[in-house]
Amino acid sequence: MNFKFTTAILITVFSIQLLQAQSILKIGHVNIQEIVQNHPSTDSIRKVLETETKEMENLYNEMLKEHENKLGVFEKDKAGYSDFVRNSKEKELIGMAQKIQEYNQTAQQQLQRRNMELLKPVYDQINLLISDISLKSSFTYVLEIGSGAVAYTAPTSENITPLVLEKLKGK
Repeated sequence: MNFKFTTAILITVFSIQLLQAQSILKIGHVNIQEIVQNHPSTDSIRKVLETETKEMENLYNEMLKEHENKLGVFEKDKAGYSDFVRNSKEKELIGMAQKIQEYNQTAQQQLQRRNMELLKPVYDQINLLISDISLKSSFTYVLEIGSGAVAYTAPTSENITPLVLEKLKGK
């Protein structure tokens, strides 16, 4: 009897502590992509990237045109070339094609790095605002729902995206 009574009291105390812990837990959610899209710097970042992309595309197109021109001349005149000249020109054309391909890959990588470089201060500012709002509002956890990693958001979960956007525009 004494054992049952002690067990019942322990279960009751444990249940009360569990309920208190759950009531203290405050979870919010945020959509960082939405905030980035509405950030004041996003338009200027997009314009910088568009300009740099256009410059790289122009150079790429010039390289392609030069290769196509040399290939056309080679195809037209190759019958008159000696084996040595024909092989040399073929190697030159292959080298040009490889350089064009390398340039394209390098340009894509450079644009990705540039995009990350330009967006880093934006993400840093957003993360700082999320931390500030979370601390002031006593959130235990804030989940990022924009990435699709959150399978369920309870109706009691508080969306702090509008608070972050409000603070962002207030700065």
